[in-house]
Amino acid sequence: MGYCSKNIYSSSAQGALLPFSNWGSEMVKVSRQRSAELRIELLDAAAAELRRVGYDAMALTTVAGNCGLATSAIYNRFPTKEALVDALLKERIEPGLGAQTDAEALAFWSGSDEPPKLDFGQLGVVAELLLAARHTPSLHESVYGFLRRRTEVAVAEREKAAARGDVRNDQDPKVQVLMRAATWVGTYFFGLVSEPPKRGEKALNAYMRMAVMNIPFSTPLPAQTRLKARTAPKVRSVEHDDQDKIHVALVDSAAEVFAEMGYEAAAVADIARRAQLTTGAIYNRFSGKAGLMSEVIATKLGADTEILGIDLGQALASSSSLSKPALNEFTRGVNSDTGDNSRGLRLAARDAARHEPEVAAVVGPLQDATLAAMANFVRNAQGEGLIRSDIDAEVAVWFWSVNPLGAGLLGAAFPEIPMKAYETFYATAMEILRTQPA
Repeated sequence: MGYCSKNIYSSSAQGALLPFSNWGSEMVKVSRQRSAELRIELLDAAAAELRRVGYDAMALTTVAGNCGLATSAIYNRFPTKEALVDALLKERIEPGLGAQTDAEALAFWSGSDEPPKLDFGQLGVVAELLLAARHTPSLHESVYGFLRRRTEVAVAEREKAAARGDVRNDQDPKVQVLMRAATWVGTYFFGLVSEPPKRGEKALNAYMRMAVMNIPFSTPLPAQTRLKARTAPKVRSVEHDDQDKIHVALVDSAAEVFAEMGYEAAAVADIARRAQLTTGAIYNRFSGKAGLMSEVIATKLGADTEILGIDLGQALASSSSLSKPALNEFTRGVNSDTGDNSRGLRLAARDAARHEPEVAAVVGPLQDATLAAMANFVRNAQGEGLIRSDIDAEVAVWFWSVNPLGAGLLGAAFPEIPMKAYETFYATAMEILRTQPA
């Protein structure tokens, strides 16, 4: 697949050019050096494979093959996928993305308008591992450990800002620092099927800082060129009334299994067993697992903007003064299911869309149509003076869609943080959105 260098054994040929007396010691040195290089190549190949297919579908044999190596070459170094992930995080991600996020935290809490750029390739690896950790407890120590270490660094920078009197103290410190990462992680998953806004980073950075620091809500956001409105594609409509009981049982069971296990780890047999039916019942009605997932998305996530889920609605509901008709209508139009299964299903749908064209044909247009409808709502609300005029509708909608999704994945590493702590942050962020700039 091209993830590793093609001539992986070329350095060993150097031994033939060495004096005989030095040959043994030099060959040991070259062998150790090449072994270290191979380890790095395998870890980088694993990172690429994680981004391509996700953790559940990643096979150690494929990673080795992408480096032109025998299967034994990877199993001798990493006997399990968990061991590979642990090494990847500690040896590649921590020195790379970990150091970058630490520098970003320093810049953000110091007031920089342009925090350092992050390696979004490595961020994608972390996002994939956070997704897998939802149903793979053996990953918790490695993945959540990495996240907790980065959060400790960011909280320390936040405390320095608090000591200067710059921080809002009515919010949980960990929530405040997690909100930055939540936007990055959520953007990764939304970006699997939809194009993120190409501009607006400065305005979003200022909006986030206003939400966590003692900056007046009326402070203008940085000026930016307005983004072109997202095109709303046509989405498939589903008739629910003409389905037989077997069809309904399979779709309901599939939704539960996909939400709990993720798309790749879920087996057709698991779904049939949950529905108390045979696998033949599935293949008689659907093309296979991808066809069943497509039906689940259209049926379970196709109405009332459920592909985005309840998070924006919860944020609106947690704010005060929701008597404005437009905001009430917006709240009503968002999914009201508060179960974690809803988030799991939305994540599984995006994961499946990455490498299942049949699923992508459903979830991509659905997400784009929802984002477009939400952005139109924001523009109309801006015209009525209900939402601040200096934030681009596309940027605002992207933030309010991706951030809560990312926060749900990150929050799993911090079970001690109550949900009320997140609501306090979102209430502040929504109040800023409803405050006109001075």
